[in-house]
Amino acid sequence: MYTKKQDTKPQVISYERVKSYMQWMIERYGDYSAKTLLQKANLLFKDDKQFNEPALDYLIERGIVDDHRYAERLTVALIEKNIGPNKIKEKLYAKGFSSQTINDCVSVIETTDEDYFEKALTLKIRKFGEGPIEELKLKQKALRHLISKGFSYSMANKAVSYTGNED
Repeated sequence: MYTKKQDTKPQVISYERVKSYMQWMIERYGDYSAKTLLQKANLLFKDDKQFNEPALDYLIERGIVDDHRYAERLTVALIEKNIGPNKIKEKLYAKGFSSQTINDCVSVIETTDEDYFEKALTLKIRKFGEGPIEELKLKQKALRHLISKGFSYSMANKAVSYTGNED
């Protein structure tokens, strides 16, 4: 029925090919962290990995791959989604950023506890209504929801217990 081409010769892995693959990935899909880009190159060019790191170094030198810039943009995007600082750190760590970069990006955020309280309160009101939650199971569910969004227990508890006439 269908025959497989057996006589296809494999493409030669070269520095230019690896570099162009990394550039194509960035152009096609947007920014990547250096660690993720290196993992993808190692996966595709697993037979000969000698060109992967030099190609990545070239892109870093030219400013095409910049972990700090990408982490800052990602942090701002996550803040706009009302995500707490703990969840932001978790997501940045999952992307492969160094702890130094993560701490720099999270510390640059000019938000106070009041701002985080407002975000937690917004999430609580959106899902559970405006009044304070008295029922134990519903309160636990609300606390779990807010904690999973990256807020501390004290901040989540404060938002769940908020009556609206406190100031």
